[in-house]
Amino acid sequence: MRCSLCGTENRPQARCCAICGQPLPGRQPLAVSGGWLSDMLASPLDPPTQPIAGEEELMEPNLPLFANRFAPTYPLTEPWSTGPLEVRDLAPWQRCWACGSTANEAHESYCIDCGAALETRVYPAFLSPRDTPSGPALIDRLADPLARAILPEVLEQHDLDGWRLTVLNDSELTPLSTPLDETTALTIGTALAQLLVNLHGSHIALGKLTVEDLGLSGPQQIRLRQVNQLRLVNDDERETAFYADLVVLAEVLERLMVIPRTTQRLDEQALIEAAQITDSLGTVLRQIRTGELRDATTVATRLSALRDERTHPIPLIQMAGSYTDVGRVRDHNEDSLFRLTVCLENNGQRQSCGIYIVADGMGGHAAGEVASGLAVRNAARLLIDNYLQQMTAGSRLYHESEMRELVRQAVLAANEAIYHEGHAQANDMGATLTMALVVGDRAVIANVGDSRTYLFRDGKLRRISKDHSLVMRLVELGHLQEEDIYTHPQRNAVLRSLGDRAEPEVDLYSVRLFAGDALLLCSDGQWEMTRDPEMERIIAEIADPQRACEALVAAANQAGGEDNIAVILVRIMP
Repeated sequence: MRCSLCGTENRPQARCCAICGQPLPGRQPLAVSGGWLSDMLASPLDPPTQPIAGEEELMEPNLPLFANRFAPTYPLTEPWSTGPLEVRDLAPWQRCWACGSTANEAHESYCIDCGAALETRVYPAFLSPRDTPSGPALIDRLADPLARAILPEVLEQHDLDGWRLTVLNDSELTPLSTPLDETTALTIGTALAQLLVNLHGSHIALGKLTVEDLGLSGPQQIRLRQVNQLRLVNDDERETAFYADLVVLAEVLERLMVIPRTTQRLDEQALIEAAQITDSLGTVLRQIRTGELRDATTVATRLSALRDERTHPIPLIQMAGSYTDVGRVRDHNEDSLFRLTVCLENNGQRQSCGIYIVADGMGGHAAGEVASGLAVRNAARLLIDNYLQQMTAGSRLYHESEMRELVRQAVLAANEAIYHEGHAQANDMGATLTMALVVGDRAVIANVGDSRTYLFRDGKLRRISKDHSLVMRLVELGHLQEEDIYTHPQRNAVLRSLGDRAEPEVDLYSVRLFAGDALLLCSDGQWEMTRDPEMERIIAEIADPQRACEALVAAANQAGGEDNIAVILVRIMP
């Protein structure tokens, strides 16, 4: 096969020219990571290069040569000692550094399979006695490919004078971006715990490990940069050494998540969330530190169960109702709402999702209703485009931090639409908003302003969201009582709203739902008129969510109907 660039006649099996690296006509080079190939093809052609004949003769006299190929980059002092070092590959054609091909020959300057330059390269390596191996020399004792995928990649091993050289891949790992959310930490922790199961089953202790030793070789694929402390342990030291590995694992995960070891005073919402969690990563790590957990298999099982529980919501059914009304005083309705419930059942598997939004417009006629409409439409559109389409396209793991960010972006999209429209119309339109994205038994709730989201559980109505209003701030400071928020002359003054600034502050809440729960989303025209005890009674007495919404609005109107009213009730069913 003749190269169209340099004219060299190549071997029949070649995909790329062995002299210049150019892909050959009609041949597809092997795929490799990195952008070196495109960079090379875009640059001027260099003159063909040839390997240096007898390159080993150019080495310093005291450098050992393993397999007539690998030489340390510096002289080794006698006697040799166990530890890491760097070695230079003096025969790079024997194994392509980019694609791993072994089809190249000594006279070829570029890999015939991927086109990478076959240049002398330096690799990390580890030297240990052949009869008492340690560090990376023990990796080949693990048969599990998943465990080996977490450890540094061993390229080759060669023996010389009773010593074993383990040559490692020099590929770069992506550093972890900390602090990690719990789901990501659970994924990494499960992989590391399973690695310990495999190591301990082979009588190997991991030893020292730090956060800096971890990196990503691909999406969600953790890999260790070094395992120089790997060692074989005898029966007498197994229990102590293996428990020490678990303590190291706990310390690494604590640092990845920055878990504080402090006593915290929880507010009502934090207590609600804490009561829903029967197990957590923090609990597992605490039990490791206290010695309650001393077995890698148990730790791996616990972490795996937690990861699966966090990423696979229970597909509870959502039954929703909604209603909005102008009220008894206003001449037009500036409230808007959006309600969408989706259930997908296939092959015995169910997925359920709901998007629920209530917005209360501000700014008067031709402004308030426009603002609230922009809010619900733009927030809903972003969630539909970025979650529902992926949900219906196939299975999707639930990732709480991603869902929280998605909901936050939905609120920002609503704000951007109002902000630009207000500037275009030269008016002060705005809106308050509360919304919930419900996936199975998980809910992410957001609010800006004084529209509210409540959780109804065990016959009790608890407020989840926090009002961003002047009167609520005065209550927090102790200047007003809770009851004063309904009668204070400045009760309508809000401290946060959509459209007020380019990027508002958004409050986010994560709630675990159970069968029998309900979520109530409403504007201030509902909760100011009806108040919590009456809303609690109506929700408890009327099971049908649509009829309950109509009854809630009727109660608000009966109490005076001083403002527009919008309400959504979502009942969670098994």
